[in-house]
Amino acid sequence: MLTGRLSGLAGVALAALMAVGMAGCAGSDGQRGLPGSDGSPGPVGPPGPSGPPGANPGVPDVANADVILPTITGVSVSSPPVVSFHLADSEGLPLQGLKADQVRFAIAKLTPGTAGASSEWQSYIFREVAPVPGFEGTETVTQANTETATAGVFTDNGDGTYTYQFSFDIAAVDGVPYDAALTHRVAMQIGVGSVPVDNNAAYTWQPSSGATTGIFTREIVDNDTCNACHDGLAFHGGGRRDTQYCVTCHNPGSTDPESTNTVDMKAMIHNIHAGAEGGKLPYYIVGYRSTVYDFSEIEWTQDIRNCQTCHQESDTDTPDASNWRKVTNAAACGTCHHSNVNFATGDGHEAGAVNDESCDTCHGPDSTIRDGELRTEVAHKIPTVEAGKKFQFNVLSVANTAPGEFPVVTFSVTDPTNGGAAYNIHADAPFTQCAGGASRLSVDIAWATKDYSNGGTGFDPAQPVQINPLTACGGNSTDNADGTFSVTSTVAVPLTETGSLVAALEGHPAVDVDPDVVGPERIAVTNAFLYAAITDAASQPRRQKVAVEKCDECHQQLSLHGNNRTDRPEVCAACHNPNATDITKRVDGSKCVTELGTDDQAIDLKYMIHRIHASGVTLAPYNVCGFGNSAHTYDVTYVGKVNNCEGCHVEDGYYPVDSIEVSGTTFDANDLSTFADDAVTSPNATVCSSCHMSTLATAHMGQNGGYFKQQGVKDAVTGKMIPGGDIETCSLCHGPGKSVDIRDAHGIGGFAVYNVRDND
Repeated sequence: MLTGRLSGLAGVALAALMAVGMAGCAGSDGQRGLPGSDGSPGPVGPPGPSGPPGANPGVPDVANADVILPTITGVSVSSPPVVSFHLADSEGLPLQGLKADQVRFAIAKLTPGTAGASSEWQSYIFREVAPVPGFEGTETVTQANTETATAGVFTDNGDGTYTYQFSFDIAAVDGVPYDAALTHRVAMQIGVGSVPVDNNAAYTWQPSSGATTGIFTREIVDNDTCNACHDGLAFHGGGRRDTQYCVTCHNPGSTDPESTNTVDMKAMIHNIHAGAEGGKLPYYIVGYRSTVYDFSEIEWTQDIRNCQTCHQESDTDTPDASNWRKVTNAAACGTCHHSNVNFATGDGHEAGAVNDESCDTCHGPDSTIRDGELRTEVAHKIPTVEAGKKFQFNVLSVANTAPGEFPVVTFSVTDPTNGGAAYNIHADAPFTQCAGGASRLSVDIAWATKDYSNGGTGFDPAQPVQINPLTACGGNSTDNADGTFSVTSTVAVPLTETGSLVAALEGHPAVDVDPDVVGPERIAVTNAFLYAAITDAASQPRRQKVAVEKCDECHQQLSLHGNNRTDRPEVCAACHNPNATDITKRVDGSKCVTELGTDDQAIDLKYMIHRIHASGVTLAPYNVCGFGNSAHTYDVTYVGKVNNCEGCHVEDGYYPVDSIEVSGTTFDANDLSTFADDAVTSPNATVCSSCHMSTLATAHMGQNGGYFKQQGVKDAVTGKMIPGGDIETCSLCHGPGKSVDIRDAHGIGGFAVYNVRDND
């Protein structure tokens, strides 16, 4: 049944059709008549609404891209803001086809700080969030938010350019007054299936002038600084990976409703990194699906006083990095100093109760109180690190290094802050504080650099020759009366040894620099070393696969074994060699044996470092015994991506090695008088199985020449690999440019690197 009234052309057309039908049925014999002729065309109707633009066959679709690189090209504010942006792939080709539900936008303003407070980002988009029952929070809270592009007007121009008009008038947001003279930012987040997105594009500008430079900023930390440790920082499902985007939501007014903890960027990040070392304990956040993220036990990989690890004033991308010492207030400082100081009541604070405006009086960059010792940059200096700047180790020469000879090593310790003046290690106080080993130096000699085996040194297990040159501490060395000293090895270079050796100077002077520590402190000093030829025509260095600069991106100063070995992996490798295990620390009745058992553990550098860093990902802790028969269990949550080999390695320094040239790793040393009974794992299998631990993975290694805990593959005297054994063929598939190139398989250098787990 038809209802209503037909009008206009539709009514005329229907009447004509009825007339034609009736005429067709008019034959007297009741049979169907012949059809009539078509009528003349009616007038053209009005144009309909414009449809979406069709696909441009010359522009690739975003869903097929290798990577998406977004760029915001401009923002206009007339009523609702309009964002213009561009998408491209790794070749710079434009990308079309982004859908409105695949992109989110944030928009915020930057308010300068007053009365000593920090400047603050404030979002124009927010929501009210009620807490999930079962947690301490019971009140609904406000959180900054983003807007999905389905809320406003989203346009794909088909040529790689897009526009988005927000759903609201920026000048009419309750509680967030619009001021066109303030700095503003729009940032975006894109998610297109599994296609990696390079960044959260951000556009920072001043609406009143349109300027993007020369405006007030709050650029404190750079992405590169975060990613030096995190290898691609990504949160909230991986879509948020840019600090310029993070701050648009992590505003001072945003709170986690369950924990009641603030998620303001400056407070949250400081609380997380301070973790167990004096931050606001416990600091936790309840996330998606009521997942609890407890950061109260986080142990940062360096001293928390190293503010400049993150706040790098030398970085031109962070012109406001100096805020850490120039803008002092309770919101920022209280995140670390919360456990012992209450600024509001004055508890634990020598100056009593204070407000933000008065903090600069004592702690600002121009403070003269106590000769400026309370300035933030002074108070955060680490006394032992400052003391270490006055010491430099130098290995000057190594003589008598031919087979059968006793090497002579000449060295010095100098003061770079005093024109390189030499210390007298026989008499100067930093080298005579022998109680408790506070003062210690050692000259270590290891052979051969092709792959240290240390056969014939007499220092077990497979350790270098070690010489104490400190006469005050029971050692012996010759004073050459020119600021240098010499020691002679107590062990001759074996007659069967070939190649080159290394002489290293390690240890620490002792200086009382910290009033909070009883007695002199062990001062970490960068170790020194020098290579010398045994039979080589010229000395040959050990292969260099890692860069200490990469270690120090996370560790700042890598100093271990009581500050004896510092910032020189080349020295670490002399002791942590393929023949070494912790067997001498597995003493019956010791705490180590009680906790970890009698079976010794490999301490070869290439195995140990991989196992420590991968222990949390593989869910297989690395257990080892150390000084004093102590037990150590490493179950580390590595903050980077464990498959990003270049997080530690030099470029291409992670490819399979020649299993004849590089020694396999000893896992059971057995009888220390011979290397023949060592249980040895082939070199590439040693490294790869430290992460890839499944039975399938280890079987694959075995099928391609790898072996596990095999005896009889090392010379009984020298500890070197015996030629003619099984050869690992890893490079045939996993070498550079091969079918399963490690670089490609691990996603090294790509736009998306993810942690992998293989421990079935």
